[in-house]
Amino acid sequence: MSPEVRMFHSVAHERREVWRTISGLAVPLFVAGSVNFAAQLGIIAILGRMGGEAIYVRSLYQPVALVVLALGVGFAVCNQVAAAISKGAGRPQDVLSNAASLARVWLGLGAALFLVLAVAAPSLPGLLNVDAALRDTFVSFLRWTSAAGLLAVAGELCAAGLRGYGHVRQATVLVVCTASVRVGLVAGLGLGAGIGIAAVPVAEAAAGLTGLAMGLVLLRRTELWHPAAARIWRRGVFTDLRRIGAPIAMSFLVISAYNLAAIGVLGNYGENAVAGFTVAATLQNVVLLPGMVLGTATAITINQQRGAGEWRRIRESMRGGIEVTVVTYVVIAALVWSLHDPLARLIGGDAGVAAAAGAYLGAVALTYAVQGPVLASLTVMEETGGGFLAIVLNAIYFGLIVAVGAAAAQAAGSADGFYAAVAYCNLIGVTVPIVAVRHIRKLSASTNPLPLETR
Repeated sequence: MSPEVRMFHSVAHERREVWRTISGLAVPLFVAGSVNFAAQLGIIAILGRMGGEAIYVRSLYQPVALVVLALGVGFAVCNQVAAAISKGAGRPQDVLSNAASLARVWLGLGAALFLVLAVAAPSLPGLLNVDAALRDTFVSFLRWTSAAGLLAVAGELCAAGLRGYGHVRQATVLVVCTASVRVGLVAGLGLGAGIGIAAVPVAEAAAGLTGLAMGLVLLRRTELWHPAAARIWRRGVFTDLRRIGAPIAMSFLVISAYNLAAIGVLGNYGENAVAGFTVAATLQNVVLLPGMVLGTATAITINQQRGAGEWRRIRESMRGGIEVTVVTYVVIAALVWSLHDPLARLIGGDAGVAAAAGAYLGAVALTYAVQGPVLASLTVMEETGGGFLAIVLNAIYFGLIVAVGAAAAQAAGSADGFYAAVAYCNLIGVTVPIVAVRHIRKLSASTNPLPLETR
C-alpha cells in the first residue's frame, strides 16, 4: 500500500472517529433536551385543564421565568465547560470544587434576585394590566415560583458536571427524573389534589431538591466524587461566568427581544399571522434542537481536547461537528419542507392559524439546512470562550430579520414578505460557520491549555 493510500485511510479513520464521538454525545443530549421540551408542553397542557386563569397567570410569569432560566443555563454551561477541560487535563477532583464554587456564587445572586422580585411583585400587576381579581394570586405565584425555580440550579450543576466530563447518560437520567417529578407533581397536586396553580412552585421546589439529591448520588458513583474538594474556593469561576455564562444569558435576552419585535411586525397583519408565527416558532424549537445538541457535543469534545493539549485534534473536531450537522440538517430540512402543511394543521388546529404557520414553514423550511449548522457553530463559540462574538452575530442576524422583514411585509402588504425575509436572512447565515472555524483556529493556536481560569 502506497504512503498516499495509507494517509487517505488514516484521515478517513480519524474522521469516522470524530463523527462517532460527537454523535455518541449528541444522542443522549437530544433525549434530555426533548424531555425538557415535552415537560414544558405537558405542564402547559395540565394548566389548561385547570381553566383559563391558570394559563393566564403562568403566561404573565413567563418574562420572569426567562430571566431565571437564562441565569441557570449560564451557570450550568460554565460548569460543563470546566468539567470538560478537567476531563482532558485528568483532574476529576476539579469538577466538584468548581460546581461548589459556582453554587456559592449562585446562592448570593439568587438571594438578591429573589429579594428584588419579592419587593417588586406588588407593583407588577399594574404594569402588566393584570385583572384585579387575580392580582393577589399572581403576586403569590410570582414570589413562590421564583423562589422555587432558584433551587433547580443545584441539580443542573450536577448534570452539567457529569455531562462535561463524559458521563452523558447519567446526566440524561438526572434530567429525565427531575422533569418527571416536575410534571407528575403538577398533575397530581394541581388536578388530583385540587390545589390548582399552587402546585407549580411545589413541583419546582421538589424537582430542584430531587435533582440535587440524585445528582450527588450519581456523582458519588463516578471518579468525580471528591467531597473534600467541595470546600476549595475557585475564584476562576468569576472569569468563567464573565466569558461563558454572561454571553449565554444575554443570548436569551436577544432571542426574547426578537420574538417581541417579530410579533409586533406581524401584529399589523392580523391575529392569525401572530398565532401562526408562534405555532411555527414552537415547532422550530424542536427542529433546531439537534443543531444545539450537536454544537454542545462538539464543544464538549473540543474542551476535553483543550484540557489535554491536543491542539491539532481541536480543528478536526470542529470540522467533524459541522459535517455531521450539515448531513443531519439536509435531511431535516427536506423532511420539514415536504410535510410543512400537515405539520401546521396538526399543531395549529384552527384553519387560519394553520394556514399562516404553513406559509411560514413553506418559506423557511429548506433554509434549515443552513440554520442548523449556524446554530451549532454559535453554540460551539459560546462554550469555548467566543460568546460575546456569538452575541454580536445573533444581534446582527435578528436585527436584520426585523428590519428587512418589516420593510418586505409592508411592500408585499402581507406577512408573506416577512416570511421571505426570514428565509433570505437564514441563507446569509452561511458565513457564521466560517467565523466559528476561525475562532477555533485561533483557540488552537493558544499556548495556554486552559484559557478559562478553571485550574
